[in-house]
Order: sequence, then C-alpha cells, then structure tokens
Amino acid sequence: ICVKWAEDGFLCEMFDAVIMIPLRLVQKKKSLEDVMIEYVGEDSFEQLKKSGGARCLMILEGLDEMDFDRQKNDRFFFRLIKPDCTMLEKSTIAITSRPHSCERIKADRRVEVIGFGPDEIKEFVEKSFPDNEDAVSEFRHQLAERPHLHGLCYVPMNLVMIVNIFKFPT
Repeated sequence: ICVKWAEDGFLCEMFDAVIMIPLRLVQKKKSLEDVMIEYVGEDSFEQLKKSGGARCLMILEGLDEMDFDRQKNDRFFFRLIKPDCTMLEKSTIAITSRPHSCERIKADRRVEVIGFGPDEIKEFVEKSFPDNEDAVSEFRHQLAERPHLHGLCYVPMNLVMIVNIFKFPT
C-alpha cells in the first residue's frame, strides 16, 4: 500500500500521508510513539498530532508480533487503538495481524485475507509468464511432481516466491 501510494498515487485522493509501523519494532523500543517519531521525525509527528491525524493512513503491521505483556504500559499505543481515542481521531488506522490476536482490538471493520483457490493460482501463474505457454506448462508440471510445494501455493506470498524461484533459478 505504501509503495503504491508513493509511486502510483494509490489512495492519494484520501490520504496525504501513509505511515507503516512494524509493531515487532515496538517491543524493542520504549513505545509506539518512540517508533513513530523515529519513522516520521519529531516535527512531522508533532504536526500529525496537531492535525489529529487528518488525511493520514497509519498501518500498524503485525499486531500478533507485538509483546503485549511488555507493552501494557505503552499508553500511546493503547490510547491510539481505543475506539474513543481523540489523539489522532481523524486518522485511519489499519492493523494487520494473524486472526488469533484480533480479539484484543475493537474495530469498525475487519477484513480477512484468505488464500488463493485453484482458479486464482492458475490465473497468477499464467500472468507470471505472459506469452510463454511452455513456461506455464513446465511450471505446472514441476508443481505436479512436488505435491508438498503445490500445497504452499494457496498462500499468495508463497506462490510469488515459488514462481520467482522458478523464473530465476540461479
């Protein structure tokens, strides 16, 4: 999302800023606030707070990787994600997580990303080798020979890696 926003103008009509914070870094720092200051700079962070986070998308990535027991004193984080938060009330906050950590957060909306089905795998492979039916056929043959590898293809990121390994074997 961040790259598409910066390079292609994705969501620019909605957001002037997109900030992604890997929450696994929060446990190594003092707080989410410290990490945000490190990412955007102290002046930008103060401006963000003054504006209430208007036209800002904050992506808090990897909630399940954050150590809640160590971070229970991180007032900034827990105030930020509370439904009645007024600190950055105008910002849009997207939190990514594996499902088991989601119960801790009250959210306006939840979205679950599910894996590829057989049709999506087929379409992705065909688009990965445009105008090269031989490569598509060979890729499918290689997967058929390795059922354990084929099983990994239902996870989109795994399929991306497997296709790239096939495309660039050295």
